Formats: sequence, structure tokens, C-alpha cells
Amino acid sequence: PPPRPAFPGEVRLRFDASYEPVVLGKTLFVPSMVTDSVTALDTDTGEQRWQFFAEGPVRFAPVAWQDNVAFVSDDGHLYCLDAASGQLRWKFQGRPPGATERKILGNHRLVSLWPAWGGPVLHDGVLYFGCGLWSKYGVCVHALDADSGAVVWSNTDSNFIPKANMDHGIANDAGLTPQGYLAVVNGQLVVPCGAQ
Repeated sequence: PPPRPAFPGEVRLRFDASYEPVVLGKTLFVPSMVTDSVTALDTDTGEQRWQFFAEGPVRFAPVAWQDNVAFVSDDGHLYCLDAASGQLRWKFQGRPPGATERKILGNHRLVSLWPAWGGPVLHDGVLYFGCGLWSKYGVCVHALDADSGAVVWSNTDSNFIPKANMDHGIANDAGLTPQGYLAVVNGQLVVPCGAQ
């Protein structure tokens, strides 16, 4: 079906304007913000090998390496699957520590108050991703061991930075709001922040 981006009219937030598949070996992994799934297709025949359903839209391209495929969802989780079978290896809920899961209406869907919109990146055996959109409720960036899903570190206090946003010459309080693909550049983690 036609893609359903979260912000169809916002040029700077078009990270999900289309389906963004990735290939590992002879398998194509297709995320879907419409069916809340990742589907594995055989690159030679086009036949479906498996399909895994999350509890919210899957807006970003998965990360595929060795025999794994990982992806984030609007349900606030980072999932890691066996690339051959689609079986869940582990998943991690990215909401702030101590927060109780809450659902909200987002883009005509029931999603987590902390959707994972910081698209995952893999670097030196560590998966990085971000979740949360509203500084008031908490925003997190996590680094997880790619094999086990164990937490390497979590940044849970960048949601409120005094006078971090200049608007018409006035410094306003702001915070990190991961929206878009994370990247690692020269050993530094780059976190895109919405329209900022």
C-alpha cells in the first residue's frame, strides 16, 4: 500500500516518505509504517520468507549484519531478529527508566508516548537508537550490545537543556528530540533532532 509518513507536509521530517528496504545476502528486508512489520523477501524469487509484526509503525530502514536484522518502531522498542527465520532474539523498550508505558494517538494510530524515531545505527558491535519526542516526558538515546541487547549506556537527561534553542535572538529551553537516522562520524554519535 502507499506509504503513510508521520509528517507528510514537513519537508525536514520526511524520514519515512517511502519504504526503505535493506539487503543482506539474498534477503531483502522491507519495513512498513502501514502494516507495522518487517518482511523478508528472497531477492531471486521475490517470495516472502517471513514477516514480523511490531506493535506500531516501522518507519526506518532496518540494520542488517551477520545473521541479524534490527529495527525500531513507534511502539518505542528496538527489535533484533534472526535474519534467516524472523524469530525474535531480543527487544529493548527505550522509554525513560521508571516510566510506565503510556499510549497516545499519533498519526491516526495508537503509539507509545516514547516512539523510537531515532533510526538505528550499528558501529563496532553497538546499536544506537533514540526515542521520545516531548522533552517534558523524557527523551532517551541508548547504546546496546548488538549481540545480547544489554545496555552499554543510556543518555536519559538530554531532554532539558537550558537556553539551548535560539529563536529570534532569544535563548529558550530545549532538549534532544531524536527524529531521523542516527550516524557515527569520526567516533561521535550524531543525533538528528526533528526540525531543529
